[in-house]
Amino acid sequence: MKHIIVGTAGHIDHGKTELVKALTGIDADRLKEEKERGITIDIGFAFLTMGDARFGFVDVPGHERFVKNMLAGVHGIDLVLLVVAADESIMPQTREHFDICRLLRVKSGLIAITKVDLVDEEFLQLVEEEVRDFVRGSFLDGAPVIRVSARTGVGLEELKAALVNISDRIQERQSNAVPRLPIDRVFTKRGFGTVVTGTLVSGTLREGQNVEILPRQMEATIRGLQVHNRPVEVAHAGERTAVNLQGVGVDDLQRGDVLVPPRRFRPTFMLDARLELLPTAPQPIENRTRVRFHIGTAEIMARVILLDRESLRPGDAALVQLRLERPTFAVAGDRFIIRRYSPQTTVGGGVILDPLPSKHPPFRPQSERSQTLIDRLHRLESDDPHERIAAWVDAAGPRGVTIGELAARSGWIDDEVDSIIAHLVEQRRIQEIQGQQRYYLSAEGFAELKRQMTELLEDFHRANPLLEGIPREELRNRLLPRMPADFSASLIARLVEEPEFAAERDRVRLASHQVRLSADEARQQQALLAAIRRAGYQALTLEQVAERTDVDPSLVRKLLQLLIHEGRVIRLGELIFDAELIHELIDKVRARKAVNPKLDVATFKQLAGVTRKYAIPLLEFLDRQGVTRRMGNERIIL
Repeated sequence: MKHIIVGTAGHIDHGKTELVKALTGIDADRLKEEKERGITIDIGFAFLTMGDARFGFVDVPGHERFVKNMLAGVHGIDLVLLVVAADESIMPQTREHFDICRLLRVKSGLIAITKVDLVDEEFLQLVEEEVRDFVRGSFLDGAPVIRVSARTGVGLEELKAALVNISDRIQERQSNAVPRLPIDRVFTKRGFGTVVTGTLVSGTLREGQNVEILPRQMEATIRGLQVHNRPVEVAHAGERTAVNLQGVGVDDLQRGDVLVPPRRFRPTFMLDARLELLPTAPQPIENRTRVRFHIGTAEIMARVILLDRESLRPGDAALVQLRLERPTFAVAGDRFIIRRYSPQTTVGGGVILDPLPSKHPPFRPQSERSQTLIDRLHRLESDDPHERIAAWVDAAGPRGVTIGELAARSGWIDDEVDSIIAHLVEQRRIQEIQGQQRYYLSAEGFAELKRQMTELLEDFHRANPLLEGIPREELRNRLLPRMPADFSASLIARLVEEPEFAAERDRVRLASHQVRLSADEARQQQALLAAIRRAGYQALTLEQVAERTDVDPSLVRKLLQLLIHEGRVIRLGELIFDAELIHELIDKVRARKAVNPKLDVATFKQLAGVTRKYAIPLLEFLDRQGVTRRMGNERIIL
């Protein structure tokens, strides 16, 4: 069965609630104050099944003071039922509600002219003509205009038939998408506890499922579900859904929160967007204008930062960053509305391009940074999902981005993101860095890191000509400071695979770099090696080597490091041994195996001719080399 959400729109006292009741038999006014005052104050709900479609009606208040409540109800509708009273025709809230529907990009709808029993035919024809002129050029141009009376029942069957007819053209929401339910009501029900309601805009919710409430980042479990007052095990996209939550209290939640899968999305204080200002807006929007920002069921105060111009005039659109005074949750493609701070009137709306952006400076003419940002945001407006993913990867720069971060921005399911990423990697537009998790960099970002690493190594080789290369850890800290260790280590490993670089042991160098000693440096190095060989197994420390030679103190450490790298000496802790003697010792130990495969410390001291000070580090080295294996107080010769 197809699930369709119908939102009413129209001026106060034009008969929206009476019409919904006449259609469904349900009075959507649920509050005592609404009954007493005879006006709708908050959103109400009703439902009706006709043919293969189940319609959920969201009845919204028409009074200008309650437009923020109207916005909380209209966010998830599939089609709008624009209600115009025959005795008043087009009124201020008719216009504002209609502007809101257009800004939210509602694609379908129909028009009901109500209270037709109160006027004559001639006046009714004038009203109908005015209504058709009013919607001309909009999504309601050519939509059915049906004359109805909730009191007499005139036109109700025709209206029902029109709803069924238009429902065939409504595209069903994706049940395999990531579930999102913006909360519009929170209350306690005796015997159940905390209950929230909302329109399930995508995906499915299941009884027993764990969920997270954003932006509060609280987790709960779905204890029970109801759709149209009936218990269900699964709620589907497009259904008005009541969710009984376990693990949170009614005071923990409020209208504007959103139910989502746990740990998939993040709250945000900033949003990059395209903002359209209505032609009827009373004045331009200047940089840092304070507005009322409406998204989903939330209302938040925000500042508008203009990114591609210095002033946004009525009727124009601009790229903006919205700085929020409290966090919210959104994904790319979500629509929003902005209203003036005071007086509260709707002035514009738009679409979210990036829900997790970095902080941008205001627009600066002739600024390369501004132009780069504008170009990237234009790419995020593309209909091609590959281009949008590529733009997010580009924006991440050298820090890279994970599949999870891309899913949080886009709101797409993992399989869809994986497929797009695989295609971009195949095209070599992005680079995959495999660590504990997968990271992605743009081809341009990877090339920039290669350039930076080349410059860093060139500087290092100039300053340290006698060193084979820079230690990996030092390179990581200098090239990728403050990056996660897993990512930076994996990225260095990927970079050194490039032909411009080489890596040996724990050091990285330019492939073209070679250590070349001058004649004097070569002589001094031989003097160091001779002193180490004379010491034999009575190994020297670095300081002792320096004391026993006439080598320039500033060169001792560098020349020794080169000898170690070339494998001509071996350093065990503070002790430095001649490598040839170590290899001779290994041969002696292995030859002893024919006599006795066991080796204790005393026997080894006698075999090597050393004291315990040198025997222990030598034996531990043999263990690490797989020559021996310690068993209690003895070694087994392998």
